[in-house]
Amino acid sequence: MEAKEFSVFCSLISDMYQKAFGEELAKLPHGKALTLSWMIEENTGELLSHKTLGNYVNAALHCDPSLINPTDATLAILARYVSDDQASLSGRHVMRMGAYAAWYKYRIQVLSRNQAA
Repeated sequence: MEAKEFSVFCSLISDMYQKAFGEELAKLPHGKALTLSWMIEENTGELLSHKTLGNYVNAALHCDPSLINPTDATLAILARYVSDDQASLSGRHVMRMGAYAAWYKYRIQVLSRNQAA
């Protein structure tokens, strides 16, 4: 993962944690990881492993992109969770938008915000 992409990833993980727990990004204990996995599934209809989520938080906290290699599909699920996009999109709508549209939209917003700063 490139440095620019990793900074967007870290922002996404931080936003995810903030939305879920109302706290700044911190170590994700097992119980919280399970809860987060359930919250994401409840919101998006997609299941992400609590271990994967723990690894993502760990990579973001340690600023180490070598610890993870997320797919665009996984990033799209997290972006949908953060942006409150529901999984209730019809198959035709998803195909028209692109399955990973939420990730690319989130990425553009963060990069634009960073350029403005």
